[in-house]
Amino acid sequence: MEQGRGVGGTGSRAASWLAWSLMALSVALLLGGIALSNATERPYYGPVNVIFYLATVLTFSVVGAIIASRQPRNAIGWIFCGVGLVMGINSLAGGYAAYRLSGGSAPGNLAETAAWFASWSWTILVYLPTSFLLLLFPDGRLPSPRWRPVAWCAAIGLIGFVAGTALQPGPLEDFPQITNPYGVDSPILGAVAIAGGILASASMVASAVSLIVRTRGAGRVERQQIKWIAYGGALAVGAFFVGGVIYIWSGDAAIAVISLGLLGVPIFTGVAIARYRLYEIDIVINRTLVYGALTATLVALYFGGVATLQALLRALSGQEQLPQI
Repeated sequence: MEQGRGVGGTGSRAASWLAWSLMALSVALLLGGIALSNATERPYYGPVNVIFYLATVLTFSVVGAIIASRQPRNAIGWIFCGVGLVMGINSLAGGYAAYRLSGGSAPGNLAETAAWFASWSWTILVYLPTSFLLLLFPDGRLPSPRWRPVAWCAAIGLIGFVAGTALQPGPLEDFPQITNPYGVDSPILGAVAIAGGILASASMVASAVSLIVRTRGAGRVERQQIKWIAYGGALAVGAFFVGGVIYIWSGDAAIAVISLGLLGVPIFTGVAIARYRLYEIDIVINRTLVYGALTATLVALYFGGVATLQALLRALSGQEQLPQI
């Protein structure tokens, strides 16, 4: 028995070391990419992009390291660590490609590959944590063996969508001066990408259903954990809607709002799995509803008042258009 505990302790320490090493590596790669970008006359990463990458990598990597070091057998921690690592490599690849292209000379095979990777690897951030997080939450295991087809569909859909995006021929989206060095000119590729996107999206819906199924047979603690992840998901959805409205006035502000909403998912996942202040979720939800409703009312009154005032001034002055207030 003593030997078993010793082996377990050694395994736990190794998992903790690996998790925090991945976190440090992700941050180092991120900072390297930002440094290379800033070494050019026209940086590839603007201030908003830098904040987004810093927040994304730090949040996913730190939360992943905390979960993986405390619960090494929980796959969610390692998924978060992997997302942070991919985004770190994405940053380094994009910064390196921009640095090589800024010199005006031929970029070379390595720079072309880096630009290619930076152009499609962001898709992993969209599909990987969302599908598998809901499916495996909170213990890192499927609700039951019958959910294995959903996990396989999510994996196949992700692979198909990524392959279709990564192998699309023509200029790269982020680096239009470079033609995709690994592009495949085939009509089948487009169908694979569409089918993969549909399959991955359907798997997200099925994963959300699996969380509802878990709730039915969950105990008190697990119900509180599910409330936390549901709260994080609700904030992410709300951020998408708010960001869509803000995009009319400012694209950068919209991206910032959506990014903050998405980062709530790993943060609240970490709170739920670590069970930190687990039973305060009801207070948090109530305050969010009260303050959110108050804020929405004030915003509606402001814009409604501006529109009404402009209409009155237009009617009094007889002008068809007035300066914006």
